[in-house]
Parts: sequence; C-alpha cells; structure tokens
Amino acid sequence: MSGDPLELSLLFDFFGDLLTETQREYFDLYYNDDMSLAEVAELKGVSRPAVLDAVKKAKSYMQNFEEKTGVVKRFTEMRSGLLSLKKKAEALAESLPEGGERSLALEIVSDIEGLKNGI
Repeated sequence: MSGDPLELSLLFDFFGDLLTETQREYFDLYYNDDMSLAEVAELKGVSRPAVLDAVKKAKSYMQNFEEKTGVVKRFTEMRSGLLSLKKKAEALAESLPEGGERSLALEIVSDIEGLKNGI
C-alpha cells in the first residue's frame, strides 16, 4: 500500500487499535481530521517533529501489519468481487420476465448487498 490517504485510512480502520494511544491519536488527527502537523503539535502541546515521528511510525507499523497479514487486500478484493456479483445479478434480474426466476435473482442481489454491508 502506498501513502494514499484513503488507503492509510483503511489501514487505520483495520490496525489502528494495534498502535500506541499517542500514535493512534496523532495519526487520526493528521489523516482523518486533516490537521497539519503543526496544528496537531499545538493541540497536543508537543513539537512538530514529535508528531511527525509518531505519524511515520504509525504508518510504518500499519503497512508492516498489512504486508504480513494481507487483511486489507483480501477485504478490498472481497468487496470488489461482491460488487461485481451484485451488478451481474442485477443485470440478470432485469433480463428476466416477472416471476419466480426474476424474484430469485432479486433475492440474490439483496443477499449480496447484505454481505457487502456486513464486511
């Protein structure tokens, strides 16, 4: 994973609880609340380099966790696969006349949506 803020936010969702409280807080303020390093430093009463160090370590730790586990990659692949299946089931439902088979296809769409929302 790169340093893309959206990817880092996803890493944080999965691995944020594994960070120290300080790393978690500074990372969250910097990436998710879009504060500058200086703003975080001022808010927390620490130096800008201290915030930068904590954010860099948090990022590095989470990327390392992902390299070892592949959890986020598998999650994004599964979600993408479910979206693809949902689109295919929707297309199938649209191509069928009203009745049992169409109802079944729509049930499949609903089931896939439930799975997608559950992950």
